[in-house]
Amino acid sequence: MNITNLRRLGVIILICIAPWAAARADDTGDRQARAADFATCAAYYFNAVNVKPVTEYEAVYGSGERAFNEAIKLVGRQQVDDLMARSSGQMMKFMASDWKNFPGVEKRYGAQCEVLMASLPSE
Repeated sequence: MNITNLRRLGVIILICIAPWAAARADDTGDRQARAADFATCAAYYFNAVNVKPVTEYEAVYGSGERAFNEAIKLVGRQQVDDLMARSSGQMMKFMASDWKNFPGVEKRYGAQCEVLMASLPSE
């Protein structure tokens, strides 16, 4: 095989691989964004158990666990721990570390977390 044919082969390989590589990059970005959303919702639900009535504890905490586990499936435990800690810190800052201000956090995150969790198949 001469050098011209090798170059053509290289170009053909690049043409074949480029769409796959772009799709993988998009998939990685989508996975990161979705994991961040799940980690944020996990933080929201785990914080919400501090202000919800005891009768709702199991359902709220369970939603937090499910969101946390979905995030782990996407990017792994260590990254989820970091994402969740960051989100929880933002929530605490938003409510000025005062639980009586949690309704603002609920207004900001509650509906979007419900929608995200509803997007998951039933268990």
